[in-house]
Amino acid sequence: MATAADHEILDKFHSGEQDEAFRDLIEVHGKTVYNIALFTLNDEVFAEDATQDAFIKIYRHLGKFKGDAKLSTWMYRIVKNVCFDYLKKRRHSPLDELSEHYLMSSDSSPEEELLAGWQHQELRDAVERLPVKQRLAITLYYFQDKSYEEVAAIMGQPLNTIKSHLHRAKSALEKSLVRFEGSLA
Repeated sequence: MATAADHEILDKFHSGEQDEAFRDLIEVHGKTVYNIALFTLNDEVFAEDATQDAFIKIYRHLGKFKGDAKLSTWMYRIVKNVCFDYLKKRRHSPLDELSEHYLMSSDSSPEEELLAGWQHQELRDAVERLPVKQRLAITLYYFQDKSYEEVAAIMGQPLNTIKSHLHRAKSALEKSLVRFEGSLA
């Protein structure tokens, strides 16, 4: 079921207000599109480029959107495909640091902040080591709060395959993080 905002955007687009509809689309979905790109590519610069490329493709093809799926699902599949194209081109690059305000709470002691920084870095490193499809499934399901069905639709894979990706990714992350916690003791 599409959101009211998505219906409004599509109505504007089809009534000739393409530029305004596109601005609304970016306002509603821009952050999620960027986050999907960032967690898939693990590089802020590439994520910004992929986000722009995805929105260009979305704009060019929005008139062809049939409504068979939710607008967001259709868009996130485009982002996924753009990101996979970037990954094919560059093979692999290290994960850039995320902003500090995402990592630590302001009421933490310096020692707690240092430990939290290490733990978050270890989590980011563990997520980066996952195969790209597992990494994307984890990103969509846990960081973007998508349902199994939405993740399956976005990734274009069967529901059981998504569940398998998530199960394997969680197992790998658990093993990696247990090793990390053991090294702190």
